[in-house]
Amino acid sequence: MIITIIGQVCIDNNISENSAYTTAGGPAIFMSKIYGKFPDVTTHVVSPYGSDFVRYIKGINIFPNKPTHDWTLIYENKSQGNMRSQKTFNRECTKPLPINPELQKIISSSNILFFTPLTSDYSIQYIKELIGYTQPNSLRILLPQGFFRSFDEKNNVIQRDFIEADAIISLFNFVIVSEQDHQQMQFITHDWAKKTHIIMTLGEKGSCHMFKNESHFIPTEQVMCKDVIDSVGSGDIFSASFGYKYYLTKDIEKSLLFANNIARQCLFYPPHNLQFVLPEQ
Repeated sequence: MIITIIGQVCIDNNISENSAYTTAGGPAIFMSKIYGKFPDVTTHVVSPYGSDFVRYIKGINIFPNKPTHDWTLIYENKSQGNMRSQKTFNRECTKPLPINPELQKIISSSNILFFTPLTSDYSIQYIKELIGYTQPNSLRILLPQGFFRSFDEKNNVIQRDFIEADAIISLFNFVIVSEQDHQQMQFITHDWAKKTHIIMTLGEKGSCHMFKNESHFIPTEQVMCKDVIDSVGSGDIFSASFGYKYYLTKDIEKSLLFANNIARQCLFYPPHNLQFVLPEQ
C-alpha cells in the first residue's frame, strides 16, 4: 500500500497533559510514524520545510529531499483535556510546493492520498490539480484543520471560516474533522454530508460518520485525564488508522472501531515512542 500525505510539517513546542517537549509535528508526521508500524505500507510526506527540520526527518520519507527554506513553520501548543491554545511562527515558509513531474509521479502511484494543510495557503485550483493526478480507484481523504485557522497580530491561532469548502470537499471520498475545529462544527458537517462522507472525532466519546441523511456514532472506552500522557496528534493517528483500514475493507464501521482503538492506545505514550497493538483483523 502506497500512502501520500500532502500538507505542511512543522516544529511543535508542546505542553500537554503530563509532558512538555519540542519535536516534529503536523498531521503528516504523526501519520508517518503510525504507518511505520503498519505492515506493507510505503509512506510519502510532501511538504515545504527548512534546514532546522533536517534533524527530525530520520525515518521519514519526505519530498523534496532537500530543505526549501531556512526555517520551518512553528506551532506552540498548550493542551489540557479538550482545551487547546496555539501560537504559530514562520508562516512565510508554508507556501505550497510546485507540482512538478516528480510530485505528479508520487501522487499517481498512491493508493491513498491525504491532504492535511496546517494553514489555508492552498488554493482551490492547486488542490484540483493535485487530485487530477490521483488514480481513479485511489482513496482521497481531507483533514481540513488548516482551513479553519487564521492568525492575529500576536501570532495566536484564531478561528477562520472554511470559505472554500463548497469547491473542495466533494473532491475527496472522506473529510475527517474534530468537533473542536470550529464552534459550529456540528452544523457544518451536516451540510457537508450532503456532498461526501464526513467523519467527526468526538474526543473521549468516540467518533461518528455522516453521509446524506444518515449518521452513525461509534463510542470508545474513555481514558481519564490523569492517565493521558499526551493527546497531541491523536486525531491524526485516528485518521491514519481509519484510512488504512477502510482501504483494505471498504467497511466504515470496522474502520472507525479500528481507528478509535489505535488512537486510544497511543494516548498512553509520548509521540517519540508511540506504541500500540494491532487489533485482530
